[in-house]
Amino acid sequence: MDFLVISQVFWPDTASTAQHLYDLAEELTREGHRVTVYCSRYAYENNQIKFPVREDHRNIQIHRIRNTGFGKKHTLGRLIDFASFNFLLFFKLIGLRRKSFDAMIGMTSPPLVSFLGVFVARRKKMKFIYWVMDLQPELAIASGMIRANSFLARILNRIGNYIIRNANTIIALDKYMRDYLLKRGADKDHVHIVPVWPVFEKTYEGIREQNPFRLQNKFGDRLVIMYSGNHSYIHPLDTLLNAILKLKDDNDFLFVFIGEGVRKKDVIKFTELHKLKNVLQLPYQPRNNIHQSLGSSDLQVVIMGDNLVGYTHPNKIYGAMFLGKPVLYIGPHPSHVTEILNALEGNIVVSHNQVDELVQKLLSFKRGKGEIIQKTGEQNQLLAYHDFDPKNLKARMIDILTAG
Repeated sequence: MDFLVISQVFWPDTASTAQHLYDLAEELTREGHRVTVYCSRYAYENNQIKFPVREDHRNIQIHRIRNTGFGKKHTLGRLIDFASFNFLLFFKLIGLRRKSFDAMIGMTSPPLVSFLGVFVARRKKMKFIYWVMDLQPELAIASGMIRANSFLARILNRIGNYIIRNANTIIALDKYMRDYLLKRGADKDHVHIVPVWPVFEKTYEGIREQNPFRLQNKFGDRLVIMYSGNHSYIHPLDTLLNAILKLKDDNDFLFVFIGEGVRKKDVIKFTELHKLKNVLQLPYQPRNNIHQSLGSSDLQVVIMGDNLVGYTHPNKIYGAMFLGKPVLYIGPHPSHVTEILNALEGNIVVSHNQVDELVQKLLSFKRGKGEIIQKTGEQNQLLAYHDFDPKNLKARMIDILTAG
């Protein structure tokens, strides 16, 4: 089959969506299918990085659009980038010949991408596949970025409904997301649940104290609690930061933040304001080094904002579990995360604003750290390999995409 993928981000971008899309595209080509990608020329987190306009990478034909590159520092510039990308993408899509591809795969960011994809795919006689990583305007409303009854929210809702009701196939990441899509008008026979997979192929299996990333950053024997990924409004860090403040004089803890995002500056300000010595901030790590960076931690942090169940799906839990790491989850109950962790012992689960409870659980974790780290990590890893094996998940995706 011939597949066209439309997304703002793609390889070699470090964004999670870009990495999962690349894995899927590579798997499709390995199975003998042809894949073409339309994406932006600019890196998602750093507008100073520009990728080639045309590229053939491992039999994946990549066409990068020359949209504006103001970056994420200012809202207006970001909106202009979205608008220019969507405008130029539309003209590329509308110029396609009928049936030039068998199927088009669209993502959820930016919101108009899949709207344009569905609109064109219906007219060009192509199947449209909607891979739902998160949902707008639900996330923006829940995080306070736009008002629930505003004109923009109503427009985005109509756009979302059009996509959901007209897509031939929808990939949801968990049952909560599926149920919400059904409420929005999706055909139940068109919605399939496939969780995302860890985006690394190796695991660090050496001695904890000899992990190269641990040695490079001089972690020593401190208990490393790590948040690695996008620092966004929808994954609020306040509960974790306030717990760090209460533990500022306990030198056994080191809290490591890896990644970028709009809330990275908040971590910097909080750390400077309170003169915290137990916080270390690092940039995104190359994909080929993620197994060592994540593997250097003793406890991996997964955060989901309140009222976001069904709208988004933090996938950090899968990487943590595959590496055999205990998990600290801060977020609403129930969720896809609590459904996994409730079946396992030794992980930490708290709600937002339960700062004192989180501090007590971290102190308890420290007291039994050797046994807890090993026992909990082993059971997490066993479950991950049984239920969330990347090969099986990608094979399920291929079966769904090529059906019919």
